[in-house]
Amino acid sequence: MTDSTTAGASAEPTSSDLPATGTADLEEVGVPAGSAAVSRIESVLSLVSPVTSSPGAPLETTNFIRSVQPSLMPRTSLHQGVVSALSILTARKVSKVVERLTDRVTFGTDSLTARLVARAALVAGGNALAAVPDPDDQRWPAGVSRLTGELLQFGAAGGALYDVLSKLDTGESDNVRSLRRLGITTGVSVGFAAYASRRFLTERRSFFTDDFDQLSLTLPQTMLNTAAVTAVGTGLGASFKLTRRGWIRYFGPGITRNVLARGVNAGLWAGATTGLYWAGISYIGRSNEKIDPGYSQAPTDPLVSGSPESLASFEELGQQGRRFVLDSVDPELIDETLDESGARTPIRIYIGFNDHPIHSSSRAETALAELERTGAYDRKYLLLVSPTGTGWVDHTVQEATEFFARGDIATVCIQYGRYPSFLSLQKVRQGRRQFRTLALGVHQRLQGMAPEDRPEVLVFGESLGAWSSSDVVMKSGIDGFDSYSIGRALWFGMPHLARWSKAGLDRPGAMTPPGTVGVFDRWEELERLTPDERDALRVVQLSHDNDPITHVDPSILFRAPDWLGEPRGRNVPAGQRWFPVVTFLQTLIDAANAMRNEPGEFRSTGHDYRADTARFVAEGYRLPYSEEQLAAVEVQLRRLEKERAARAKGTEDGDGAAGSDGAAAADGPVRDGRTAGPAWLRKAGIGG
Repeated sequence: MTDSTTAGASAEPTSSDLPATGTADLEEVGVPAGSAAVSRIESVLSLVSPVTSSPGAPLETTNFIRSVQPSLMPRTSLHQGVVSALSILTARKVSKVVERLTDRVTFGTDSLTARLVARAALVAGGNALAAVPDPDDQRWPAGVSRLTGELLQFGAAGGALYDVLSKLDTGESDNVRSLRRLGITTGVSVGFAAYASRRFLTERRSFFTDDFDQLSLTLPQTMLNTAAVTAVGTGLGASFKLTRRGWIRYFGPGITRNVLARGVNAGLWAGATTGLYWAGISYIGRSNEKIDPGYSQAPTDPLVSGSPESLASFEELGQQGRRFVLDSVDPELIDETLDESGARTPIRIYIGFNDHPIHSSSRAETALAELERTGAYDRKYLLLVSPTGTGWVDHTVQEATEFFARGDIATVCIQYGRYPSFLSLQKVRQGRRQFRTLALGVHQRLQGMAPEDRPEVLVFGESLGAWSSSDVVMKSGIDGFDSYSIGRALWFGMPHLARWSKAGLDRPGAMTPPGTVGVFDRWEELERLTPDERDALRVVQLSHDNDPITHVDPSILFRAPDWLGEPRGRNVPAGQRWFPVVTFLQTLIDAANAMRNEPGEFRSTGHDYRADTARFVAEGYRLPYSEEQLAAVEVQLRRLEKERAARAKGTEDGDGAAGSDGAAAADGPVRDGRTAGPAWLRKAGIGG
């Protein structure tokens, strides 16, 4: 899949050097028709085959096989094709760099001995780079060195194999020899890749035994998808080079002009890529304006945002906000589930991104005003929630908290983005800033109350929500809890990049005294603690061992992560091995598959924490419950999720329903399809 011509190959022109003419025309310019046909075959195979007769073929084949090995989550053939293609393209780029180095060392000589000696020297150099020590204060320099060394070794070894094969000469014509080399190299590479990959796929199926995890993944589909994505990547690379040559020709000769031409070309490509990116996420962000059939009626309950008395318009809440305020748990349902009486109607406050799209402080101020309006400070508990990138709040957590709090709770959430979390990393700072304003405002309000009258302040965040809220609360460690009058925090699936991720939270120190922070994979680990030890916990973090979102870290490019060590965590495949670059690409794609769920089908794996929610909410917040009540709540959580999915689709269980609190529309449906957009755009005459 790399260029089929090298310094050691024939100097015959390839199809890319010839005019688009027929055989007769080729003969007129002095090119044998057979040679042109071979060049064309090689050119086609370089685009459609995962491996071809080239110096990069061995490394490309190796990377393809590595990419199919078991990893944290099951994958579809399409996702596997993307991983494999990116692994192959990486190998191709490495091989090209190695080829340039080899040509420079040998001064372009065609001698097999000289080229093998040069490649041996590169292998030795790569081995030296890979052996660089890794002190904690030099992680990245040492890591990049080791990564470079690993890639040099593989690339040089693969090139040596190609050099030997390319020099096999049995006396036939160049065309026959070239075709034989092409067939042997491609056949062996593809055959070996298919054999090894099938073994890995079998191992993967034996590990992911749940029917839900049996995604459509077959070797033929994977190889076809790999070839297609590889071809696209190759075509984009060729297009970039083509435009670069055009700009160089346009600006003319000279070093300064050459640099300028390259800069212009890179700038135009970067601009086009950026434009497409923002166009794509803008299209995705439009889902925030979507009106779900069962969530089109504004609530009438003054205890939730979006009601006629609310300071937040129902239309401006966004898709996730409308779901949030209309899914409040009914007090009668709480009493029925817990077999008690006296439950209160929960308060739910949500401020949508569209309410104040430019100023995050304004959203926080509106939220604080809503707390006052609804009488939230008179409740026993006050829950501060930071949502995910789309504004989504884990409904099972919210409902479980309202059940165990007997409805005597007020929850407040502020949206800071409209895109999926992997596209909202740039929004973390904004989410952090508005959560800090909210927490500080609540703290100041509580200071004016008698200690015995203050509600207990709780914090929850999942994924990016855990990142943004933990950075605020734990900036000064456990002392931060007292600084904001916060009692306890519960965080699910915190990204590794968060300042207070697992890497920081599970290291006791001056900022996190022993026993104040706990990181768990499942309930049984928390259950082993004594009641006193559970009482001492200020932070409970639930992080599944196989959650790729908690493991995505750039250092995986050059270092084997701790979670691939021994002993392996729950649901981490025993057959998974670390490889430079490839494991990082696998983890990225696994993150896209980390939360695949069916309504009511709770699972304790990947980024799906629903099966663990009820127990961790009750214990993490130290809310009263019995085992019978816990079991009843878990049944209700599954039922409510199924009903919620039906309402969102507008089916018989939720068509036109306003929510579990039975709220009816004050002014009828907002509108079908999508809202008119943010108010500030409508005022400017742009929206609607």
